[in-house]
Amino acid sequence: MKKLLMLVSVLVLLIGCEEVEATKTSTQIESQKQEELSRQAMLAVDLPNIKNFYEKKTYKKILEMRDNPKLVNFLYTKNEMTGKWVYEGKCIGFGIPYSTQYTNPEKMGFRGNSQWGSHYTIPQADPNGLYSTPNGTATWIIKVDDNGLQTVEYIESEIRVTQNKLNKRLVESWSLTENY
Repeated sequence: MKKLLMLVSVLVLLIGCEEVEATKTSTQIESQKQEELSRQAMLAVDLPNIKNFYEKKTYKKILEMRDNPKLVNFLYTKNEMTGKWVYEGKCIGFGIPYSTQYTNPEKMGFRGNSQWGSHYTIPQADPNGLYSTPNGTATWIIKVDDNGLQTVEYIESEIRVTQNKLNKRLVESWSLTENY
């Protein structure tokens, strides 16, 4: 009798496991198999042996140099007809791509109970209450005139911001100021 009871318990346990597998979605199964393949790849290949972290140190230096509220640069946009740069004036900093968002555009949600639930993402509003779409090629820039007056501009053409003025031969002569 004990053997029969044990056999029935094992069968119920096995059937229960198969039901769990059968209730998985194709996406869950695909994700699980992809994770296993990624694990096998890591075991076979491993990560690159990075020792100097030069690129990371360089990017850190760039970020630190950009973090200067008094940094005045020169703003140029590209003239598509001639390929030369059009001098637009001075600006503060390097500009911010339009696709940059102040807050995380999405947050994780969880639906269901801890055993059968699923994660999903939901949109999250920016501090101004709008839901921005992280795309676009425009740039926000703070321009500065000769009197120090700052204005915000939105530019959609190719852009170049530099700490040094470009050589005059690279810039449309009509866009240059008298004291360029």
